[in-house]
Amino acid sequence: MKDMPPNADDIVRRDYQHGRVGYAFQWNMSNHLVLGNKKGDLAALWAHLKTIQAGKIPEVLFTDPFYTRASRLRLAKMSKAKKVGFRKRLERTAAISQKVDDDLVQKLRDYHRSRNDLSYSSDHGILKEFLYNDPQTIAIEVPVWSERYRMTGHIDLVRFVDGCIQVSDYKPGTLVSTKTRFLNSLPQVSAYGEMMAIHLAGTLRAALDAPLLPKISCSIFDTHSCWHFGAEMFVQLQETGMLRDF
Repeated sequence: MKDMPPNADDIVRRDYQHGRVGYAFQWNMSNHLVLGNKKGDLAALWAHLKTIQAGKIPEVLFTDPFYTRASRLRLAKMSKAKKVGFRKRLERTAAISQKVDDDLVQKLRDYHRSRNDLSYSSDHGILKEFLYNDPQTIAIEVPVWSERYRMTGHIDLVRFVDGCIQVSDYKPGTLVSTKTRFLNSLPQVSAYGEMMAIHLAGTLRAALDAPLLPKISCSIFDTHSCWHFGAEMFVQLQETGMLRDF
């Protein structure tokens, strides 16, 4: 029997206006309950999302001129050849893994086909398809922030895959630009992962029967490919001077 898509009542929403941009945080509580919300990182995530749904976030930080938007983070300036070398080093050391047949890619293609959109280049509105049709998807447009780093952001897609909270960012574009586009997005998406790790680690983890450090994985995807890497990538980029003006 085919799983039925969730009802609208299973999904809670809260709209935020951060600067000139509006963000529609949406949380599939039904999926979250099925995946679990009593122990470990899923319990910590539940507590964090409840805070967001209740509007109890420090909204002033999202418009503070002294805070950096994660989407504005860039790699340090380097020649094209050095960028290629940097990417190949990340691949060689398994800091990033690339999959053209990843489930995120396959689902995205299926959602395009279901919309009869053979351009395979829909905007971020297609993320709602994950929210309604993917049992591993928990929330979209999730605000994150860090006073430590003076940084804010909004995560496109939060899922639970292979025992990890998966922080995913949709970066549509042409096939020929995929590697460059994804590489340039590493600072942004790894920052999302780091901020999510800080949020989850900040809950009462002992009471939630969770390990000291949350398990966070990061993904950048489009209809062509998906990159996976750990949330620790952000600290590594920062400590090696690979972030520009940060």
